[in-house]
Amino acid sequence: MYNTEGVDAVATITELRSETSDLIDHVQSTNNGILIQKNNEPHAVLISWETYKTVKDELDLGDA
Repeated sequence: MYNTEGVDAVATITELRSETSDLIDHVQSTNNGILIQKNNEPHAVLISWETYKTVKDELDLGDA
């Protein structure tokens, strides 16, 4: 995992596989997401459950 401008943290798919627990602890403790990259391209963001619920409610996504 490493820091980059405009993003709190970035992890590769390989790091996600090997450091899942640490990455989850990071999003829980910082309330910031982690950008997940595959082949140096952004593919997903790992966020805490609380952050997800807040975003979902703000966007009124219903039961998506």
